[in-house]
Amino acid sequence: MNRSNNNVRTAILTTNEIGMNDHHQMQGQHQQHYSQPSVYADDNDLEQREGLLRSLEQNPHMLRDFYQFIEFTRARSAQPFVQQIGFGQNMQNQQPIPSILNMETNIQHNSSTPKRGRPLNDSGESISSAPKQHKSSKSTRIQMEHAAVINQQQRKSLPFDQLKRAISSNIPSFFIEFDQSITAQRLPSAFEAGNVIEKHFKEQKVNIEHFSLVGWSSNRLKLGVNNKDDYMVLLATNKWPTHVNNIPIRITKPKYIPDCFALVVRYVPSDMEPELVKEEIKRTIASADNIKQIHYSYERKFNDFKFTVTNLNEYNTALKLGRIAICNRWVTISSFLAGYRMTFCTKCWKIGHIREQCKTSLQRCRVCLDGIEKKEEHNCIKRQKCAQCGGEHHSLHGTCRVIQQYRSDLKEDVNKALESGKLHRIEYTKQQHAFSLKDQDFPPLEVSKKPRQSTWNHVQTDGCTDESLGSKAILLINENLVAMRDSNRRIEEKLEKIDIKLNQTALHTEIQQTTMVKLIDQVRLLIQHTIWPVTKEVKPGLLNSASGLQCVMDKLKELKTNLCNDYEIRRKRADSPSMQNTSSSTAEDSN
Repeated sequence: MNRSNNNVRTAILTTNEIGMNDHHQMQGQHQQHYSQPSVYADDNDLEQREGLLRSLEQNPHMLRDFYQFIEFTRARSAQPFVQQIGFGQNMQNQQPIPSILNMETNIQHNSSTPKRGRPLNDSGESISSAPKQHKSSKSTRIQMEHAAVINQQQRKSLPFDQLKRAISSNIPSFFIEFDQSITAQRLPSAFEAGNVIEKHFKEQKVNIEHFSLVGWSSNRLKLGVNNKDDYMVLLATNKWPTHVNNIPIRITKPKYIPDCFALVVRYVPSDMEPELVKEEIKRTIASADNIKQIHYSYERKFNDFKFTVTNLNEYNTALKLGRIAICNRWVTISSFLAGYRMTFCTKCWKIGHIREQCKTSLQRCRVCLDGIEKKEEHNCIKRQKCAQCGGEHHSLHGTCRVIQQYRSDLKEDVNKALESGKLHRIEYTKQQHAFSLKDQDFPPLEVSKKPRQSTWNHVQTDGCTDESLGSKAILLINENLVAMRDSNRRIEEKLEKIDIKLNQTALHTEIQQTTMVKLIDQVRLLIQHTIWPVTKEVKPGLLNSASGLQCVMDKLKELKTNLCNDYEIRRKRADSPSMQNTSSSTAEDSN
């Protein structure tokens, strides 16, 4: 701590010296220097200066960059004035500095050195006005935005294969291993083996659409699907084939549940114990597994819990309801939205490539990054080290600056590719077949061929006109039928949503009524077993008085009776048929 304070003091003295040197170089005819720099002319600038010093003291990386900036400025100020004129020509041969530091150097130089044409007061200080300072700050902000845009434009886009991997399906694949004694010439092709397995599933009445991925991964056959229904069917069934073309095979199923089957319980009060919340979730969703609390980098009044669901029916039911009860409280439940998948290597744990493209000779430990020649002989020191920045955290941890920048660049490039149409996100939705007009469904009307006499001055027209009018009428009727079908479908969907909301409201009302009845019983028991004996010993006159405990007990009993009766009456009224149907049935009976 003392060392950092000394470094900050040294940085302050060095910046003051640099400011004085720049001032004497720019105005050699004036022998006196400013009594106070114009940058810190008011209290706000002093506060900004103190805040900058505190930031330098707390952040060693910022302090290191600041020292680089000081050394660069000192080296530039030590050059003759003639060399400063040709500074732009020798820019490439000098030591490079970050673009932000270069921009800050120009801003500091412009703000600390007055113009030659600006008038000076009696003490040699420049006369500056508030509007000009506002203009300078505005130009500073514009320069910062311009520099950020330039840096963003100069950044190269990520490879397209990384963008495809970012939005690819995270549903695991199934692997099939053939007998090792079989030679490569006798092994079937990937498509042939896939067709044999699909045919076997159809014979065993295992309903799946088709395999979306069929290929070889090393010496194993890799099969994959792109929807949750087929994945859960293949994961749960035991009717996999044991032979493919009379060759013994062994099935390897995924050993984990992907994030596409994960749910999040949101807005759980922070005063609830995590273990109690996990028990309530398990009581409601029996197949819930791997329940973990989500930790945020900022304080929140509520907690969120993530878990996976292995039963697809429970998963869909939970999403359809949208909430579950935890300790007599309704909380929201929604699907877990996973971020874009990063491209990283499981051999060296660096981002930007995969294991097959890695040039590292040895496998490295995920924690300490030491080389592993034999897995059995490796003893990890349990000291975390990042393969990206060398920090003391895991290589793929979210706090790493390199990972944060990579995620930001990946998200931006993926969104640009999706907007431009170079990349398409696969939507796994069931296709709805459109309405098709068939001749047998709506046969044409027969046209009468009997000749008709012309009446009055009307000219008899040909039958073609009648046929065209009839076909137009049929087309119009068909269009109206299609519109009515779509309208009925939308009405049915709205009615289903209303029915779900009514059921939820009825359930909520029943829970509230039960809670109120239990609360009244508890209050009566409290009065009967606790308050009544104490009052009887202390002041017996309060027991049977007009406002005494007996009166309170009677009112609570009456309140409970009214609450139960009112609930039963409303429930019977909701279940009873409407008045219109009752009157119509009565009229039919009388007839």
